[in-house]
Amino acid sequence: MGLTQLARNHVPAAVVLALAFAALSAVSVAGATGWVVLAALEVGTASTLGTLLPLFALGTVLGLPLTVAAAVVAAVGVAAHVSSVVTAKRRAASTRLGQVASRIERHPLARLLGVAALVEDIDTRSPERRADDRIERLKDRYVDGALSEWELEERTRIVLDEEGVPSRRPSGLDDRLRDAERS
Repeated sequence: MGLTQLARNHVPAAVVLALAFAALSAVSVAGATGWVVLAALEVGTASTLGTLLPLFALGTVLGLPLTVAAAVVAAVGVAAHVSSVVTAKRRAASTRLGQVASRIERHPLARLLGVAALVEDIDTRSPERRADDRIERLKDRYVDGALSEWELEERTRIVLDEEGVPSRRPSGLDDRLRDAERS
């Protein structure tokens, strides 16, 4: 487990530690400052605070760096969490955009008017995914009897050329088509 993941998983603990160390530092600095002020004013209670001065110094020396470290861990954890949420939302939006683009591409009027070409420009799906979706629709039409085998092969080559996908790659769609033909 990396440090970022560790920080992401322990954000509340890091925040509590940062607050605790900050409180320790604040008390230590206040105590040391109080001793300096009382010693400068030559008040008798300065000697009482003077006995605690080594503890104030230790609290300050340890508390400040530990406060900074715990705050950095908490900030890294929050940033990692926010980043993962943003990435998940971006991925979901990309999927939705791909679904909308797929619906628009199916419509013959969209192809005729050139709207489908515009959608392809903003479609975030990979060329392979777009080609698979288009070929799947062609295969559905072939199974339904709307296309001949020659038309299917020709249109498949056209789709692969348009998307810039090598035509020799195996596809899971071919397996499903063979299964549908056997049934």
